[in-house]
Amino acid sequence: MSVEANWARIIRWCEQHAPTTPTRLLPPADLEAVRAAESATGQTWPEQLHQWFALHNGGYREYPVPLVLPSNEPLSVADAVETYARLTRLWEDYADDLGGVEALMAEAAGSEIETYLPAFIPIGDTGRGDYLAVDTRGGDRSGCVVEFFNEGGATFRWDSIDAMLDCTASALEQGTDCAGWVAVIEDGVLRWDFP
Repeated sequence: MSVEANWARIIRWCEQHAPTTPTRLLPPADLEAVRAAESATGQTWPEQLHQWFALHNGGYREYPVPLVLPSNEPLSVADAVETYARLTRLWEDYADDLGGVEALMAEAAGSEIETYLPAFIPIGDTGRGDYLAVDTRGGDRSGCVVEFFNEGGATFRWDSIDAMLDCTASALEQGTDCAGWVAVIEDGVLRWDFP
């Protein structure tokens, strides 16, 4: 399937089972804003990341937030850039302690790492300081989705945004888990539990 098709599966399921959730999403991001964001990060974004922001521009930040991803709400383009800049600054010294940003950026995408890197473009926010990010480093897994934890460390989650959305949509449709997270509906709102 495609990013767009899997996103449509998620939205369709939410409209039927958690109808408040899709109303909390914002319309697609402006193409110029996406290009400016890509430029601000200094990274080349994979096509699926452009497709991602062509579907939405995050969601409303007040409750209920649209947790359409396992325990994560999608970030807007502006929030992605702000989060990117903040985390890159915050973790720069630690990256230097681990051998330097340049050396860490040369490692293959998806490899375990103990710090935040400029190669990580945030796309999802747990609201607890953890983020989903697209790893733009090179290698076979370039464009994969990693989870960055606020106490430090990033770990591989999915091969691509499309794979993340397929996992999410399948979990919703089949009542199974996605990366250990199980969908729960409360008052028309989708949330996720980690049993």
